[in-house]
Amino acid sequence: MAIDIKRVEHSKSPYSRHFINLPHMIYRNNENWVPWLLNEMKTFINKKHPLFKHSNGEFYVAMKDGSPRGRIFVFENTRYNKTHNMKSAHFYFLDFYDDTEVSTALFMAAVDWSKKRNCTSLLGPMGFGGVTGGGLLIDGYEHRASMSMMMYNFPYYRDHIEAFGFTKYLDNFSYYLPTSAQLPPQLRDASDALLAKGDFNVMKFTSKKELTEVADDVINVFLQTLSDHAGNYELTREESDYLVSSLLQVADPELIKIIAYKKNVIGFLFGFHDLSAALQKSKGKMNPLSIYRIMREYKKTDWILINGLGVLPDFQGLGANAVLYAELEKTLREHPEFKHLEMVQIQETTVKMLNNVKTLMGRTYKTHRMYRYDI
Repeated sequence: MAIDIKRVEHSKSPYSRHFINLPHMIYRNNENWVPWLLNEMKTFINKKHPLFKHSNGEFYVAMKDGSPRGRIFVFENTRYNKTHNMKSAHFYFLDFYDDTEVSTALFMAAVDWSKKRNCTSLLGPMGFGGVTGGGLLIDGYEHRASMSMMMYNFPYYRDHIEAFGFTKYLDNFSYYLPTSAQLPPQLRDASDALLAKGDFNVMKFTSKKELTEVADDVINVFLQTLSDHAGNYELTREESDYLVSSLLQVADPELIKIIAYKKNVIGFLFGFHDLSAALQKSKGKMNPLSIYRIMREYKKTDWILINGLGVLPDFQGLGANAVLYAELEKTLREHPEFKHLEMVQIQETTVKMLNNVKTLMGRTYKTHRMYRYDI
């Protein structure tokens, strides 16, 4: 039976519900997949996300025998290409049943769209910068997804994507650390010595209002430290505001630490309660019951996620990194309710950070791979 590739123009499109509901069908009996919020998916499909202020893309559903069997979003991120001096297209929101005809049709649709844009490569799965995860899960299928920060998929996805001709572009590693892990004495001493000099200090917060007041400075440092990484790019002001709004929705001010030098922000540590269990029960819906479950999960979860850790390059050799890790340890001691810690989205190119995590006795927990297809 031929595969029909249908374009999803907007959330009122007859194929919109297929695009949104398909992963719920594929993973309905899986305990590790975590859904995106339905309203957020509609924001993307309606192209209301600030990404579409500077870029364009298309949402596709693969139909077979009258039923939805796969989906993909392909787009050209002009800001990404400018940041990395590339001419690439990206794909995301990739899901399909274990059917080679379906996956091949989806990839061909993405390649054809990319060719029409004169792109020389197709990269993905690739998110939208910030804390939107990138990469296909290739190791760690037995572990639950970290909210929507990193993609979850079945093992057969890798077989399909590599059989089509995609090759490795970059790996992202997630690390597991028991919260009882001890900071090496030399790192703790280096942190204490740096803070004792008085020029460096740690900013702590008790309310989201306080966080909002420094948000612009923090995002500026975030962009300077991470925008050149393969999964990120220089965000527009609207994208930065969207990112701040998204983070504040799930942030606990006590888990956010900012490093300052002479009152100027130079580093950050973003910690989050893992609300995955509540999001799974809500099935992507946001209603009073969902909100209640999420609020209850803040108190129930014993997992903390670290999704954002960085210091401006000029300060990395001065001991500021040691301060960040010391603050991470203090956070865990101040919150004994956490028994498990996951550090997500650490790219294989960040050698110093990977070495630091290994020093803390972290072990590789999940691996997500970004792929490349040359056109």
